[in-house]
Amino acid sequence: MDRWAARGARACARCGAADIARRAFLPESVALVAIGLVVGLLIPSVRPLISADLVLLVLVPGLVFDAAFDLDWPTVRRLLPALVGLAVPGVLITALVVALLLSAAVGIPLALAFVVGAIVSATDPIAVVATLERLRMPHALRTLIEGESLLNDGTGLALVAIAVSAATTSLGAGDAAMIFAISITASAVAGFAVGRLGASLLTSARRGTVAAIVSVLYVYGCYAAAAALGLSGVLVTVVAAITMGNVLRVGSADRAMTAHLDRIWGGLALLLSALAFLAIGAAIDVASLSGELRAIAVGVFAVVLARALFVYVPYVFIRSRAPIGWAHVMFWSGLRGAIAFAATLALPADLPQRQLLQNISFGIVLVTLIVQGMTAPLVVRAALPNATET
Repeated sequence: MDRWAARGARACARCGAADIARRAFLPESVALVAIGLVVGLLIPSVRPLISADLVLLVLVPGLVFDAAFDLDWPTVRRLLPALVGLAVPGVLITALVVALLLSAAVGIPLALAFVVGAIVSATDPIAVVATLERLRMPHALRTLIEGESLLNDGTGLALVAIAVSAATTSLGAGDAAMIFAISITASAVAGFAVGRLGASLLTSARRGTVAAIVSVLYVYGCYAAAAALGLSGVLVTVVAAITMGNVLRVGSADRAMTAHLDRIWGGLALLLSALAFLAIGAAIDVASLSGELRAIAVGVFAVVLARALFVYVPYVFIRSRAPIGWAHVMFWSGLRGAIAFAATLALPADLPQRQLLQNISFGIVLVTLIVQGMTAPLVVRAALPNATET
């Protein structure tokens, strides 16, 4: 992930965003979103070109695979209980808190408010890593933040599909919970199988270039197949990437081939990360959000409140040995980004009050990206005095 973040920064430099960011004292990700907003304002015809399929089928698979492929499995395994707690109960708590507050304060029907809650329930690895890329943090803390954002993307998208079904059909809470559990479990199992098979295919490749091409086709093909089968394409890809990375780096795979894979995927992620932030900015019509400022403010407050609940409460009750500064960083690293953005674009056209739900969700994404994106480095420096810029 560190390498991916650095490549993302270089991608920003190529499009001029890094220079703008330095002059304005902004993270490159925020600068890219700002550039996208300007593009969307000056060229409104760009907005219809940015679709959910573009984000979910083109940008997301490559980004989440490259990020998860670099995760250190021994550290992930040690942190797995915390990661699962953040990726499942944390997502559900966020969705519920957002739904209850929006329904109570704004008057949105609870089923529709839960759709917004599900959309913004997951943090985003693209946004989180790009924001914290310049800071040296403890390896375990960085893995926890990155691993959470990768895993809860998959659970969050699964929850969105169920929330939309519940809002448009007579799907009951019990049936929805069962579907959610089955989807998550099946996706994780499928991801492990896909990862083992993929590692075998790449190990048998004799040339790094061939292995890289096969890996790109394999990852995107498996992501599309998982989505077509009703599984979480993101979760399948994340688990598969962690499995493949662990097998190739620990096993007998050719080190030169693995290094070549890193370079190819890094170059692809370099392009995709820049495009993701630009797309978010270009597709959001800020003027249309102005009429829903109260609802957006309630949604942002709910997201922050939920984050505090499932970060600080467990920390206090389990008496974690980790420094309290870790909890502060985890709390403020809950940015929303490409996944929530794509889920918002993908809302069905016949969903009641669709435009209102989209405006609230887009507003929450924009506020967390800009406000938390700009202030997260300050929080990290204050919470972790030994953190330094790279």
